[in-house]
Amino acid sequence: MKNKHTYMKRMLLSYLPILFVTVSMFIFIFFSIINQLNVRNAIQANALTADYVTNMVDSSLKGISFDAQRLIEEGGQLQTVLESPADRTTDYDASNLLSGLIVRYGLIDSIYLYRVEDKKILDQSAIRPLEEFPDQSYVRSMLDLPYTGVWSSQRDKEGAAKHTVPVTSLGYKIPRDSGSLGYLMINVKLSSLQTFVGQMVDPAITVSEIYDAEGNPFFGLDQPVAFNERLSAKIVSDYTGWTYRIGIKSGQLLDFLFYGSTLWILLGLTAVVFAVGSTLYVTRRNYKPIETIMQRIERFTSAMKTGDFKDKDNEFSFIDHAIERLITNNMAFQEQHQENIVIRRQQFLQLLLKGEYEEGDATWEKEREIFGLVAGHFIVGVVELDQYGQFAMKYMPSDQSLFKFIVSSVAVELADQNGQRIIAEWVAKNQLVVLLISNENDALEHQLLLLAEGIRHWVESHLEFTVTIGIGSSSDNESGIGTSFDDALAAVNLKVSVGVNQIIDSVEIKGKSESEWFLYLEIIRSVVRQVRMSESEWKMELARLFGEMKVQRLRKEDVNRLLDYLVFHLEYELEHSIPEAVKLWTRDSKPSLLDAIGQCDTLGQLEQCFINVITGLFDHIQAISQSRRHNTLMREIRDYVMAEFMNPNLSLTLLSDKFQINSKYLSQLFKESIGQNFSDFLIGLRVNYAKKLLRESGVTVQEISDRMGYANPTSFIRVFKKIVGMSPGQYRDSHSQLDAE
Repeated sequence: MKNKHTYMKRMLLSYLPILFVTVSMFIFIFFSIINQLNVRNAIQANALTADYVTNMVDSSLKGISFDAQRLIEEGGQLQTVLESPADRTTDYDASNLLSGLIVRYGLIDSIYLYRVEDKKILDQSAIRPLEEFPDQSYVRSMLDLPYTGVWSSQRDKEGAAKHTVPVTSLGYKIPRDSGSLGYLMINVKLSSLQTFVGQMVDPAITVSEIYDAEGNPFFGLDQPVAFNERLSAKIVSDYTGWTYRIGIKSGQLLDFLFYGSTLWILLGLTAVVFAVGSTLYVTRRNYKPIETIMQRIERFTSAMKTGDFKDKDNEFSFIDHAIERLITNNMAFQEQHQENIVIRRQQFLQLLLKGEYEEGDATWEKEREIFGLVAGHFIVGVVELDQYGQFAMKYMPSDQSLFKFIVSSVAVELADQNGQRIIAEWVAKNQLVVLLISNENDALEHQLLLLAEGIRHWVESHLEFTVTIGIGSSSDNESGIGTSFDDALAAVNLKVSVGVNQIIDSVEIKGKSESEWFLYLEIIRSVVRQVRMSESEWKMELARLFGEMKVQRLRKEDVNRLLDYLVFHLEYELEHSIPEAVKLWTRDSKPSLLDAIGQCDTLGQLEQCFINVITGLFDHIQAISQSRRHNTLMREIRDYVMAEFMNPNLSLTLLSDKFQINSKYLSQLFKESIGQNFSDFLIGLRVNYAKKLLRESGVTVQEISDRMGYANPTSFIRVFKKIVGMSPGQYRDSHSQLDAE
């Protein structure tokens, strides 16, 4: 690469006159004044730094001491643990208390808890007898001393494999007046203390040391730190009795510079001459990093070799172009990082909603801090888009994303206006989860109800669709968020019965009885039978089914389950009784019914769809039935059987004689036309009549059995249980419970 080195020339032309004037004035006019100021400022800065370091170290050690005293005070947590019988639970509790103290204070290296009762030592990793403890010599030496909570001088703590670590220790008897229960010892590693001090000073220009009460250094054990007496400051701590000393590196050279004022006048003239030559040298040396940068850019950036920028002769333009490319790549990286944060946030929320939170786990605690999930009280709401099928068909995917962003933003803004803290994330294509976090449990459900009403009203007023919001139960910890989410989902599923554009509290789904399922299944069987038999009363039965579901306020999943059973039962009957209708059913009717179950949000919509589809199927079945042979005769026979089903003499032989048709052929026609054997059809009529008597009268099972023509009640009960799935007594009891509800 060829260039004119314009930067180096500008540097030379700028430095020479400025350097000459500055050095001359600095040496002959202000040097002595600046020297005194520098000395004073250095001493003052060292004193302030030493005072600051002393206060910070003492504050940290006092904090450790204060928390330790709280643990061992009368009736405190550790005293309670030591007084309790020794077992794994008490050991675990004590270990948690010690670990909690270590987590709060990074300076702590280890904590020992000696229990007098069994002469065992508990630390962070295990509990063991005192004879097996690596640092037992120090523990034994401390047991008989009247410890008053004073930090010790530097000592070597013995560890595994005779490894020693320099520490300072603090100990307390439990209780403090006698130590009859045990002993608490806290060790602070001197290397950690040195790192802590190093964070408060600039190690490049400053040296520091701490001495104990006997004057022994804490840090410079192998090689003592050299201090300049006039340029260093030391402070004795009132709390520990330690001496803190702060000084400037290369103290001897600085002392010479500050106090050799007589020599400077002679050296000043020489410095002016030397400055010119040294400026040339320094400028050249300072230019080398720029030259190195340019060479690296040229070596690794192929775009630079092709000359895709205008001013090649200017080094700064060259570097600026490379930096611009670097910034562009960095911005792309930051965008990707933000996307990863969003995904990570969603994954974290999904785990919470699934109830997979693990209290105390370090990874979970880090995630909680990142996303602001501080300890408190929680409640979950689920915002679900109404008529999502129509919403998805009406709007493009980009518009759908925009509307979802608007809904979530509205939730966040309304929460901010009310002074509430929430996490709002889309967890499904049509469901937004709103997690309300509060430090107080008072009226938590009421707060979410107010927020939900604000969201629902805003969407209804400003957008062309609506939302239904389910409110879960409140929880006092993170592990209950999953339960609250399940309750909110169950509540929002009630919109199939309650209607859309609603706020539904989870209390509305509590205490639902399962006994009404028998009634639903009976109605479904009645609808299917009437459709198959071409009886127009099926519409009334279907309306009754939807009416019962609405009265009982069934959840969406329960409604879907019942309607799926209706579709299955209808398909089964068609395949076995009217195979001519299976083609229409498979091609049109069944897909339409399943689509309605998936797309419709309310019972009204579902009922209308089912009526429309089944009406077309019913008309087709009627046409098939009318074209079959002996249709009129079989309808007459069926009507006769339905009128005389209580006649104990009713049989295929009686029907054969009455209608002048062979009994075997009659049986075949009966199966073909009715879809059931004669005996099954007759038993079904009698059982349905028996169920009516059981529901609507107090007739005994014995009397019903006699009316049905059974020789003994046992045979009747066996047949009834086979058809209905429960005994007559159980059936009557289940419907008595429904009436009571």
